[in-house]
Amino acid sequence: MGFKEVMDAASSGDHSAQNALGYIYYRGDGVPADPQKAIVWFDLSAEQGDAEGQCNLGFMLAHGTGCNPNYERAFEMYKLSAEQGYVRAMFNLATAYADGMGTERSYPEAYKWYSKAAEEGMLIALYRVGVMLEEGKGVDVDLRKAAEIYEKCQKEGYDKAMYRLGMMHFEGRGVPKNPDKASKLFVRASEEGNSDAMLQLGKMSLSGEGMVKSNTNAVKWLRKAVARGNSEAKRILDTL
Repeated sequence: MGFKEVMDAASSGDHSAQNALGYIYYRGDGVPADPQKAIVWFDLSAEQGDAEGQCNLGFMLAHGTGCNPNYERAFEMYKLSAEQGYVRAMFNLATAYADGMGTERSYPEAYKWYSKAAEEGMLIALYRVGVMLEEGKGVDVDLRKAAEIYEKCQKEGYDKAMYRLGMMHFEGRGVPKNPDKASKLFVRASEEGNSDAMLQLGKMSLSGEGMVKSNTNAVKWLRKAVARGNSEAKRILDTL
C-alpha cells in the first residue's frame, strides 16, 4: 500500500493505517521524518485501542520524541497495550516498573511482565527474568534457575547471558565452579563486543585462574575493554 492509500485509510479512521502512518513519519519512509506528525497518528491509533499504536505512543512519550516527555502517560499506554497481549509493550511495561518510570517502582510487577514477554519468545525478556532470579528482585533468589535461563540465552548468542553465566561458573554460584568453562564463555561474549567479558579475561590472564598466566594477554584484553569504554579496565591497565 502506497503513502496515499495509507493516508486515505488513516484519515478515514482505520486504526491500523493510523499506526502505519505514524511509522512512516517516524522513520521518514518516502517522506521527511517528522516525529510530531508521527505522534499525532500514533495517538489517534491508540485512542481507538490499537495495541501497537498504544505501545508506539508510549515509546514517543517516554523518550520525548516529537513531544515533551510524559512518563505517566507513557506508562498508561504501555499498560493498555500489554494487557492486550502486545509483547513489546509487556517488556516496556516491565522496564517501567523496574525503573519506577511513570509509576511506583515494583520489582514483583516487573518480574511478572518480563515473564509474560519471555513466555511469548522475547529473548531479552527471558534474560531479564534470569537477572531478577539471580539478584532476587521481585522474586526469591534461584541461582540454578537463573543459570538455566542464561544457558538458553547464550545459545541464542546473547552476550550478556554469556558473561553472567561465565561469572557463575567462575565463582561456582548455582553451577559447579569451572574457570575453564567460564573463560570460554567470556571469549565468546568478547567476540560479541562485551567489555565486561574482556575485563574478566584480562583479570584471569593476570591471576592465571582458568587461563594461562600472561601479562601480555592481560594487556591485550584490558586494552580491548578500554576501547569499549570500560573504566575498571583502564584503572587496572594504568597500574601495569
